[in-house]
Formats: sequence, C-alpha cells, structure tokens
Amino acid sequence: MTDTLKDTLTVSGNIGGDGDWMLILAIVGTVATVLALALGIPLFIDWLKKRNELQEFRKELERKLNAIHKDMVFHMASLPELRKEVKQGLDAIGKYKILYRDGLPELKKKEKLTILRDGLQALDEYRHADAIARFSECLQLESDDSECCAMLNLIGISQMTKGDTHEAEQTFIEMIRIAEQADNKEALAKGFGNAGLVYQTLGDFQKALEYHLRALKIDEKMGNLEGQAQDLGNIGLVYKTLGEPHKALDHHEKALKINEDIGRLEGQANQLGNIGNVYQTLGQPHKALNHHEKTLKIDEKMSNLEGQANQLGNIGIVYKTLGEPQKALDHHEKALKIAKQIGNREVEANQLVNIGNVYQTLGQPRKALEYYQRALEMAKQIDNPQIEANALGNIGIVYEALGDPHKALGYLQKALEITKQIGNREVEANQSINIGVVYFDLGQVDKALEYLKCARKKYVKIGNKSNVELCNRIIALVEEAMGRE
Repeated sequence: MTDTLKDTLTVSGNIGGDGDWMLILAIVGTVATVLALALGIPLFIDWLKKRNELQEFRKELERKLNAIHKDMVFHMASLPELRKEVKQGLDAIGKYKILYRDGLPELKKKEKLTILRDGLQALDEYRHADAIARFSECLQLESDDSECCAMLNLIGISQMTKGDTHEAEQTFIEMIRIAEQADNKEALAKGFGNAGLVYQTLGDFQKALEYHLRALKIDEKMGNLEGQAQDLGNIGLVYKTLGEPHKALDHHEKALKINEDIGRLEGQANQLGNIGNVYQTLGQPHKALNHHEKTLKIDEKMSNLEGQANQLGNIGIVYKTLGEPQKALDHHEKALKIAKQIGNREVEANQLVNIGNVYQTLGQPRKALEYYQRALEMAKQIDNPQIEANALGNIGIVYEALGDPHKALGYLQKALEITKQIGNREVEANQSINIGVVYFDLGQVDKALEYLKCARKKYVKIGNKSNVELCNRIIALVEEAMGRE
C-alpha cells in the first residue's frame, strides 16, 4: 500500500467512499476499453471477472468496517447515554401499551442495557421477532422478580403485536404468577390488564372483563390514575362487544375525563376513538365521524401509526354507512397500507374485511370475495375468532348475491356459531339478519321470521335504533309475502 493511500484511509476513516470509488471505476472503464482492443475478448472476459471480484471485495470490506464501527459505538457508549435511550424507548411504547417498566432505565450492566435498547428499537421499528429475541436474551440475565416481570411484559406486548396471541397469553400468565409471589401490585395490575387484552383478542370476553376489573381494583387502591384510565377504557371495549353500548360509553367517558385531568394526550386519543365506535353502534354515524377525525389528528400529531391505521379504518366504516363508498375505500386502503408497514396483522385482517365490504356495496361481489378469503386465512393464522366470524359471514353474503343460497347459509351458520361462542351480540344480530334473508330466498318463511325477530330483539337491547327499523322493514316484507301465499 502506498503512503498516499495510507494517508487517505487514515484521514477519511471510511474505505470505499462513493466519490473515490466512482473515480476508480471511471478509470477502470477506460482501461477496460484499451484491454479489450489490445488483448482480445477472452483475456478481456477474464479481466472482467477480476473486476467483479474487486467489487465484491469492496462490499465485504464495507460490511466489516460497519461491524467494527458498531462495536466501537457499543464500547464508547456511556451508561448515562444508554439509560437515556432505554428511557426514551420505554416512553414511546408506554404511550400506547400497558407497560410495566420498574427499574429498567436504571440497570447497571452495560451489556444488558445495550440488548434492551436494541430490543426497544426493534419494537419501535415493528421488527417484532427481533424484539422478542432481544427481550428474551435480557430475561436470561434478569436479577430480580421486578425486572423479570418487566421483561415478560415487553415480550408479551411484542407477541401480541406480532399476532402470536397464545404465546402472549402464556407470557402474561407467567408475569402474573411471578408478580403474585413477589406481592408486586403494580406489575400484577399490568399483567392482569394485558392478559385481559389477550382474552379480548381470543374472543373470551367474560374472562377479559374479569381480568380488567381485577386490574382496575388494584390501580384504584394504588391511586394510579393512568392505570385506571387504561382499565376503564378496556372494560368499555368489552361491554361494547357484549352488546351493552351505554355501559361502554359510560366507561369510555370516565377514562377520557381522567386522561384529560392528567394531561395524557395518548389516552385521550384512544378514548375519543372508542367513543366514536360506540356512537357508530348506536346508529349515530355523524357523531362517530366527529370523534374519529379528532382522534386521527391527535394520532398524526404523535406519529402513532397504529392509531392512524385504526382511525382511518373507523372513518372508512362511517363513510360506508353514510353512503360514500369511494371515500370509504380510500380510507381503508390507507389503513391497510399502514398496517402492512408496521406488521400489525390484526389491523391488516380487519381492513381486508372492510375493503371487501365496500366492494360488495359497489356491486363487485367477486372482488369482495377475494378480500374476505384473504382476511379469513389471516384471521385463522393469528387465531382471531372475531375477524374469522366477520369474514365467514361476509363470504356467506357474497354467495347469496351470486345466487348460491345453500353455500351462503353454510358460511353464515359457521359465523353465527363462532359469534355466539364469543358473546358479541351486535355481530350475532347482524348474522341473524343475514340468515333470515337467506331462508326467505329459500322459501322457508317461518325460519326467516325466527331469525329476523331474534335479530330485532338483540338490536333493541343494544339500543341500535336504525337497525331495529331495518329489521321491522324486512319483517314487514316477509309477512306481506306470507299474506300473498
């Protein structure tokens, strides 16, 4: 190596800068032309191979230098810097998740702090598998029960976001077990709250309600207002699913008030969105739209991609209700794009169903079917019975539109069976209407009336006046047809 080249490498600290290599390759290109003419094609081809080897060498050298740089950063980083990065990572996750963080930013070992920081960065970048691997590595290095609970909490959150719901269930059960043995009330409340979210996803809403109520009881005893707001909001979500929207609204409004009192913007966004969903259930789409648009603005301000995807989807649902399918489609496609970007398969599956619904409204049943089938496959993969039931029911509606009522009935009855197991009264009522319509088309009028009246009864209990009126109109048409017979 010449002295000039040595000096260049020493000063730049970076072998193979783009400018230097562009100059080298330009010179090499000129030499190539001369060699091709002077030495003939065979020797020129041999020279080209060596040139390619040189380029591969350059790439390998760059990889090694990057690895050395990363290792230097690790050794140069001070404990205060690492702790600051860990705290920032935990703060970012804690805005949207039920997080137990006791003692993590104050860890004393640099190795553990570095692994934790890398895990938090992976979770923030939606690299869920990498995050789980890093947090699991930290778990092997844990020093006490509190730290163990904190690591299990992070692993469980990552598993939930990735769609590994059963794995998350086991993780949070282990966290609860350790917290109970150690009499760690704060960790126990977080464990109960997260386990409740798992059971919501798995469709076991009574169990979810039990866990959220246990979390609320602990948070009230400790005077933890942020925890109380999270618990109240989650209880509201369960009540909405169980067909008690007024109870749901009461809990969401209490949660919103606490978040406003403590100045927690993320919590306010969550509850505004939840309230919007309740108003949609109550047949008040304009009120729902107002709340979802407020929530979307907050989520955009905070760069909360998951929140943005959810609210774009909710706004799409409202626009479909208001008879604006193109606007609905635009919002659902934006939501789907974000869901794919962040790797949230639950949100992705929901948006596939929503897009299918819009295509059905636009009179494109085969395109709708394509989206429903993709949603169904994904729902089975992530073990989400709610989305599975929605997809099955919508596939049934498509087959009815395509003139195959027997096939439609099979899908609709499967959807109703799952929905009954879950206990989602609103969706159960929806499926009952659809089954009633299919029975009417099959000429089984008594069966049709049975399902339609069952749906009306559920809508009355829920308080959805617009759907009660819809049931009344359909029942009147069926009874009129019976009279003609």
